[in-house]
Amino acid sequence: MKVLSFVAAALSAVSVVDAFAAIAPGAKIPSIELHKGFPPDFVNIADYVKGRKVAVVGLPAAFTPVCFLFFESHRNVPGYLESTDALKAAGIDEVIVYCVNDGAVMKAWEADQKTEGTIVTMLGDPSGAFTKACDMEMTHEGPISVGIIGRCKRWAMLVDDGEVKAVNVAESELDPAGDDFPEKTLAPALIEMVTTVNA
Repeated sequence: MKVLSFVAAALSAVSVVDAFAAIAPGAKIPSIELHKGFPPDFVNIADYVKGRKVAVVGLPAAFTPVCFLFFESHRNVPGYLESTDALKAAGIDEVIVYCVNDGAVMKAWEADQKTEGTIVTMLGDPSGAFTKACDMEMTHEGPISVGIIGRCKRWAMLVDDGEVKAVNVAESELDPAGDDFPEKTLAPALIEMVTTVNA
């Protein structure tokens, strides 16, 4: 009986873990506060996206090279800026870029990338609460071994009036941070998300 009780408890634990699957189409965006600027304004992301179609992009950290490399196929933030007209034509009102960084770091990155007043909004998830709620924490031993701990994966989701419509994650066993192949999070992929959802 003790063995059966142990097995039952173990199965129960597994079901609880499985309940926290990565965010997927059909889900509602978590109601969690992110930080904007410094001193930070506290932005409830669920309230912020109401009534609009937005792309939410999570990046492992601010100021990482992949986010602003000059190779056209390997750029995140500059690509969104250059593709502003195409993104808007696809119906995307805003591209929200967030990292597990504080508001001060994201504000500095905003200034560096000149995104203020553009289609791109920089937000911070300093505690990682939003990342964890979406089950998008990067847990691969490779990044962790070099000090990248508690960061989010390189990922993107299309959100329409608070409902998740599509999710892309740029990761593989040999490229867990999506540094070599970030294409699933670049501007063309965001536009393709809209096209696929509308098909």
